[in-house]
Order: sequence, then C-alpha cells, then structure tokens
Amino acid sequence: MTSFRCAHLALGFGALLPAALGLDWGKRTLEIPAAPLQEEVEVTFAFANSGAKPVTILDIKTNCDCLEAAADRKTYQPGERGTLKALFTVGDRLGIYERSITVTTDEGGEPVRLAVRVDVPAAAEVTPRTVEWKSGDPAAARTIELVVAPEISIKFTQAAATSPEFVATLEPVEAGRRYRVIITPQSTATPTSAAVRLRGKDKSGREVVVSAYAYVR
Repeated sequence: MTSFRCAHLALGFGALLPAALGLDWGKRTLEIPAAPLQEEVEVTFAFANSGAKPVTILDIKTNCDCLEAAADRKTYQPGERGTLKALFTVGDRLGIYERSITVTTDEGGEPVRLAVRVDVPAAAEVTPRTVEWKSGDPAAARTIELVVAPEISIKFTQAAATSPEFVATLEPVEAGRRYRVIITPQSTATPTSAAVRLRGKDKSGREVVVSAYAYVR
C-alpha cells in the first residue's frame, strides 16, 4: 500500500472519531444518605477539562426547587479541574428522592445530565402504623410502639387523635428513645377512622410529628 493511500485511509478513519470531550465528569450520579432530621444535604460533582480548548458553562438547571446547583467558576482552561456543588433541602421529605441537574456548555451537543439520589430516613418509626377493629368488636385497646432513630433523641410528650372517636395515651418506655402508644375506640358500632399525631421535640427544640392511624371498619 502506498504512503499516500495509508494517509488517505488514516484521514478518513479520523473523520469518523468523535470530537474529544472537554469537561470530563467522573461520576454523573451521586447517592447520599441523609441523617434523621438533617435539614440540608450537600453533594459535590468533580470534573476536569480534558480537551484542548477552554470550556465555558453557559447554564445550570435543576428539576426541583428543593435543589440548588452552582459551579465554582464559569470557564475552565485545558487541564483545569472544577466542582459543581448541589444543595438539597430536605424539609419534611421521607424516603428516596432523585433529582437531576442539567449542565449546558459552549462545547455544543447535548447538555450533561447529573443525578442526585438522597435517602431521607424517618426520625422515628411506629409499629404497626395502623391499628384496626371490625365493626361490632369489643372496644379493646390496641398498642403501637414508637422507636426513635438511633442517631438522635426525641422527647415525645403528646399523643392526640384527630377524631373524638378515639383516645390515645403516650407512655415512655425509655425517655427519648422508645415509647408505647395505647389507642382505644370509644365505640365500634359504626365505621370511623382517625390519625394519631405523636408530638415531641429534639434536643435543639425542633418539633417532630409522627403519625399512626386507627380504623373501625
């Protein structure tokens, strides 16, 4: 094969290769566990400009008001490293939440999509969460257990049903850690229901409310 033909093939093959990436994101998905009663969770995405030209971030958007995101600067020279920090506001959320960040640069092409997954644990758990009576059954008391997450302490002081058809009583088993809640229907003659609100405060004085549910079916 002649050198001219080899060179021609090399140029043709090179034209099929994608353009070198500029911003190289190590991880595009970060999973972060929150602590019980944690108000905010911060995550940091690290990246580097692996290309041969400066790259400027034109826009950063999130898909939820609960998530804010910003880069440490706008333009990154070849070889420079950078970070994008995202702040997730927990509020009263519980469970696993996934939120996305869209980063648009002057490189062209599709924007980069980043994902933040936050696991928000409950401050306290009730077991069982629901107690039931069949219509016409004896109006006997039912008991649930309230257990505070091991990382924190909450002093619960009140149990109140949202309907006068039920009476709820709170009994400490281990103050700040474990409680017993006794729920009694006034009558089981007709179907009725109520939420039982369990109220307490953590060491900082912040109010915590946990709910259980009672039904006569």
